[in-house]
Amino acid sequence: MHKKDTYPIYIYNPIEDEWPLISSFPKEKQKKYIRSSNRFADCYLFANSFLPTFTLITPIPLDQGFVSYFHDLTGSRCTPITPKGTSPFICENIRKDSILFGQLLDAARTHGSITIYSYAISKEVFLLIDALKKAGAIVYLPEGPQEKDLWTVAHFGSKCGFRKSFPHLMPKGSVHRSHKDAIIAATKLFATGEGVVVKTDRGNAGEGVFIFKKNKKFTNNTIGKHLKSLFVKHPYLKKHSLVVEEFIDTTKEKRCPFPSIECFIHQDGRIEIPYFCNMIVSPEGEFYGMEMHKSVFTDHIRKNVFRITREIARVYRENGYRGRFDIDMICDGTRVYADESNTRINGGTDTYMIVKKVIGSSFFSTRYVFAHYLALSPAHAHTLPTMLALCKKLLFDPKTKRGLIINSGSAIASGGLSYIIIEKTKKDAFRMHERLKTLLEKG
Repeated sequence: MHKKDTYPIYIYNPIEDEWPLISSFPKEKQKKYIRSSNRFADCYLFANSFLPTFTLITPIPLDQGFVSYFHDLTGSRCTPITPKGTSPFICENIRKDSILFGQLLDAARTHGSITIYSYAISKEVFLLIDALKKAGAIVYLPEGPQEKDLWTVAHFGSKCGFRKSFPHLMPKGSVHRSHKDAIIAATKLFATGEGVVVKTDRGNAGEGVFIFKKNKKFTNNTIGKHLKSLFVKHPYLKKHSLVVEEFIDTTKEKRCPFPSIECFIHQDGRIEIPYFCNMIVSPEGEFYGMEMHKSVFTDHIRKNVFRITREIARVYRENGYRGRFDIDMICDGTRVYADESNTRINGGTDTYMIVKKVIGSSFFSTRYVFAHYLALSPAHAHTLPTMLALCKKLLFDPKTKRGLIINSGSAIASGGLSYIIIEKTKKDAFRMHERLKTLLEKG
């Protein structure tokens, strides 16, 4: 008799996580942000690199050429599916797509059960699971809390909730519901330090984060006027609770100004730390890359990052949170501060998974990993095949275990290159990075 096993289903559902922010904008801007978030769906092939076979359900169809590239790179096999429907919530579209919903039920019957993994854990995920169970399927959700503990995802994953829970680990600051109170608090805080940061409760990739550093433009006498103009220019800010905190100057920390760490709480409460990295952050606070290697943390930073992480993880665990989360931190050269937490799959998860797959678990000691994003020149119209041909000499070599991995085909189609460089040293990686930029300039 054939032994029945579970079948893995991965759902890329970023909008279900980002909706509190996206819903604040006018309809046309909502569509823009939805397109922007959904376009990186194919990166999450890599987040599942250790699954021999799986189905990836995405809000936009995946390029079959990129799926084949993933197959060749990893040996895994993925069946990509996009549900019909117009809802921004992909789990709602899955429930209402009778053919796809039926396919999930068939998979559950054939394999005995299905296991759902998702980019984010949301109420829509639980509605889908409830519908599948009512239709007779056995469904597992190993990387998420129980439904009664779903509040932990929103609370710890919001800037306000995180600050209320861990103020002693963070830069000096406060939470405000009124934008007028936020302006008063920010003005006072600005006068006592090197600057001030104003954040929405639920930002995304730098959206909703505003940095005011003391300089000729922003002074004690002018900051009030600039803060008032901020709320006029961005009216959506008035719809959210706001965090006001002191600006931390990271320029004195040359090696790792933006440490980040991923943590995983198993269903039995075990706490695991899969990886850590140094984030690459623009002056405006936008994340656009990372570096991974055991040396990116000094002993001082490693000691403090792990201490902060364990304290936070224990609080999450005691409150019922389960699954992945990261903690983004900042370092001023002396002190490490917790900054925010993302209670979901993170920006480095797919990079970590694919590098571990092609290199092995020792890669943190044997390889330097540089993940980055570059905007492509409109002078050269690239597709995945042309990009693979252009970068042929740089592409990852399974024999030397070095080279370039392209981790999104849809990014290329929309004018950008998202990629991972794997080299023996940081010097070698940046040498390859310069070669890549030269190739892209020549087209």
